Amino acid sequence: MNSKALLLLAVQASSLVATTLAACDTECGPTYDPSSEFSVSYDGRCTPAEFKAKKTDVALHTCLVCLYNAANPTETLSTIDEVITRVCIDGYASDVFPYTDIARKGGQFDNEHYAGGGEWNYEIQTASGEDVLQKDASRVNDVYYYEAQRKVIEFPQDSIESFNPFNSENSINSIQDLDGCDLNSAYCCFAQDRQAGDNNGNCATPYEYNCVDKDPADNTNICYIDHNRSSKSSHVDSGFSIFGDLQTGKENIEGSVHCHGFAWSDDPLHRDT
Repeated sequence: MNSKALLLLAVQASSLVATTLAACDTECGPTYDPSSEFSVSYDGRCTPAEFKAKKTDVALHTCLVCLYNAANPTETLSTIDEVITRVCIDGYASDVFPYTDIARKGGQFDNEHYAGGGEWNYEIQTASGEDVLQKDASRVNDVYYYEAQRKVIEFPQDSIESFNPFNSENSINSIQDLDGCDLNSAYCCFAQDRQAGDNNGNCATPYEYNCVDKDPADNTNICYIDHNRSSKSSHVDSGFSIFGDLQTGKENIEGSVHCHGFAWSDDPLHRDT
């Protein structure tokens, strides 16, 4: 969500019963009328700190806490920070772009792609103009520009089998799943360059002659892989690979590999989350 996102905090007081509204008369006072619908808006990110910086009226904070608790009788929040956190999380969750709608090719395609297979990983452009990845996968750019700039992209932990971050709420047959990665990071690596002219490898035109098994720009040194931790993508149950010469001490013997990744915070309202 960009920094110009608009927070619209709407308190639907009119939907509450009269006795509940009366309970907030004192907290809301003469300034804010709990018997009518009102909203609070500002430009900026949806976080408690940002909200309090833009809306400094303590009376408003007290009124909103009361109205939130009145509208949610099963829980009681005591501070404006708690209320804004809950409202922001619910607000972002209501405007999520489904991960499966990025490619719109189905779950099997998505899983195969992130396991290193599928047409988007294998196809190489021909001199006649067929198999143009930039065209075939153009929907990715469309989603980036028209959806991702304004919405939250759904976390793919339920759709991509090889993407398994640790989540204390995950369970398999009522047994807590403790095998998830707890590093809050993910990355993808490429061992082949299939696009000419992007300054990211030695693939060149004409593709049939100068873009066969070409190397990407090398930005990564792979030292060790535990295949048991990535069996869903590598299709290897167990074992490990060491990319180094133990006799000479030489590293970086795996060849050219290009990786990109990202990390996220435990804070669900963090800018990078």
